Amino acid sequence: MKQAFALLLAALGFFQVAAQKKVAITYDDLVLNGPYISLEHTIAVNQQIIADCATFGVPAVGFVNEKKLDVTGETVARINILKSWLDAGLELGNHTYSHPSLSRTPLEEYQNDVIKGEEVTKALMEERGLTLRYFRHPYLHTGPDSTTKASFEAFLSARAYEIAPVTVDGSDYIFNTVYVDALRAGDTSLMQRTGAAYVAHTLRMFDFMEEVAKEVIGRNIAHVYLCHANAINADYMGILYQELKQRGYEFTSLKEVLQDEAYQRKDYYLGKWGISWLYRWDKEKSTEWLKIEPEIDQEILSLYNNR
Repeated sequence: MKQAFALLLAALGFFQVAAQKKVAITYDDLVLNGPYISLEHTIAVNQQIIADCATFGVPAVGFVNEKKLDVTGETVARINILKSWLDAGLELGNHTYSHPSLSRTPLEEYQNDVIKGEEVTKALMEERGLTLRYFRHPYLHTGPDSTTKASFEAFLSARAYEIAPVTVDGSDYIFNTVYVDALRAGDTSLMQRTGAAYVAHTLRMFDFMEEVAKEVIGRNIAHVYLCHANAINADYMGILYQELKQRGYEFTSLKEVLQDEAYQRKDYYLGKWGISWLYRWDKEKSTEWLKIEPEIDQEILSLYNNR
């Protein structure tokens, strides 16, 4: 009887582990996304994001636009921000130099921007025995046509890059713009409403994408969350991490998430929109999914559109 009970407990433990939800957290637009306040604020934003990663055990990847390093009188301090990410055991990826769109930029020009965007980041990583291995398309624009897309993917492969896909996106840049405007105005009430709306919307997006995954893949998958290095995430990402943990999510590396066989599926999408890979894997229903996504809080959206 005891042996049977032990086997039952072991089986239950196995299913608990098997049911564990996983997500890789990725931050775009390092060293800062959104409206600029000051160098001191930029440093503080990154310090808090890094501290939250340490508190919650998040092995995040930060995707760098190296143009954001080229600020007169601030370059050394901004490079030191990247060093602080690496010193904390986090990883950096290439997000191009100037954040162009592959849908609107000639291929050769775009590829040169990718090369220019790796110079500092690659050197910093190599100093630590690390390899720059991930590329994230700005705007998630992966190519306007099949020829451009295939040519660029061959270029990335030749430079030993792996594309960093995205399954969940909370549109934090919209909330952040309103949040920083409120911060500048000293409107703490609007800051609190915006932060709360951001967390709530992002959790709805996770719930929604879990259901999309079940329809497209037949099960929930290990997810990749796209957010940005910005003020609202410095103040609210810890709350979001806690909420995701309570929903059963384990924070894991991008490398581990991409081992989920779902990511071996073909990205069918061609077009000008930056959409979730879950939509790309189901080209017949991608438009339908977009139409029924959770909507952003109307107050926030109105403030963003009318600023």
